[in-house]
Amino acid sequence: MERILLVEDEVLIAEMIQDALSDRGLKVRSAHTDRTAYDILEGEARSFAMLIADVNLGHGGNGFDVAKRARELHPELKVIYITGHAAHLRTQGVEGSLMFPKPFYPAELAERVVELLDP
Repeated sequence: MERILLVEDEVLIAEMIQDALSDRGLKVRSAHTDRTAYDILEGEARSFAMLIADVNLGHGGNGFDVAKRARELHPELKVIYITGHAAHLRTQGVEGSLMFPKPFYPAELAERVVELLDP
């Protein structure tokens, strides 16, 4: 079973995404702050197949920062950014990442994740 790290500061959005991913048979670990994401990554980075990170995480760092650190620890990690405000910032993302603009249906995101993990 593929593991996903979801970094989303809005708890309700994170829960909806997590449910959609779980419905597709994926195991999801959620973090609601950049600090929590960094702590998880330090110990478990290589156990994840994909990082899904909101670009705007409120206070502290952002999804771009989290993805850069994740790729330092796990260079093959697939990355999807989700954002409602900064889709034009695509160039700041790590190489090979995708931008998934909000609003979206969580099931749409889950479908895209499954496609990327099992082409």
